[in-house]
Amino acid sequence: MSGGRDTLICVTIPASRIEHAIVTGATEPGGRAAVLALLDAGLAVTLVGRSPERLQAEADALVARGARADVLVADLASLASIREAAARFLVRHGSWRVLLDLARVAGVPERTLTDDGFEWHLGVNHLAHFALTGLLLPGAARRAAVVSVTSSGRAEAMRFHDLRFDHGYRPARALAQSDLAQLLFARELDRRCRSVRTPAYPSGVTSVAIQTGRQAGRVARRLGRRLRADARAVGCAAAELALADHTRGGALYAAAAGADGSPMPRRLPDPRIADEHLAARRLWRISAQLTRISW
Repeated sequence: MSGGRDTLICVTIPASRIEHAIVTGATEPGGRAAVLALLDAGLAVTLVGRSPERLQAEADALVARGARADVLVADLASLASIREAAARFLVRHGSWRVLLDLARVAGVPERTLTDDGFEWHLGVNHLAHFALTGLLLPGAARRAAVVSVTSSGRAEAMRFHDLRFDHGYRPARALAQSDLAQLLFARELDRRCRSVRTPAYPSGVTSVAIQTGRQAGRVARRLGRRLRADARAVGCAAAELALADHTRGGALYAAAAGADGSPMPRRLPDPRIADEHLAARRLWRISAQLTRISW
């Protein structure tokens, strides 16, 4: 699979056999890299983002080069927008093989709430993807993959007593909590899809998490170019994880350099999270209550 920034190899596959991928954060460096890698592998890709203009410009450039790409406008700070977007996708395409939940905000300096009253990091990074994934799950192919983003700077425990940071907001702590939430979500989703106790979940879905670095805010802005390169590597590795036969469900991965220097996923040791199963189930229950999407 090509991980090149501007490389696109169009694979000719009959339209009836085309598998579909969905990428959030598709206009950011990591999302762009993932989109190219998925197109390289012969999938059709739906680019998800907030700006219709940016999305359409990206998709038009890809289509002009022979790719199968379309757009899905969704504001991840609005559950109403997410619901509408998921419904539009299922009507338009019906099923999907790959869902890359790559959109991620970081370093919001002042405490900010989403349209639905969630702290911005948790709302966009976790609750939006929890909602979108749940709404799209009925369209999962017999064999499908979901990849979520976390970071090495994630929190050690959820702040269940104050998820909105009504008291003592700090950008780094809010981001770290959302990163832990996404890791817990990825692992819990995989457990539910594999357990005989939860037959309502599709057994063919594999869910994993991929880890980014921990820089955010002003530090991230100073490191701009390097972080964009890191994001592209994560995007390529996320696409590879979603398509590879050897991906282990529930595992944590990071981007590493392959023998030819191109990005590839590297499995990390299982994370140590205190009372993980209890925390994950509690987070799932709270996420369902907050989003009003039970699945």
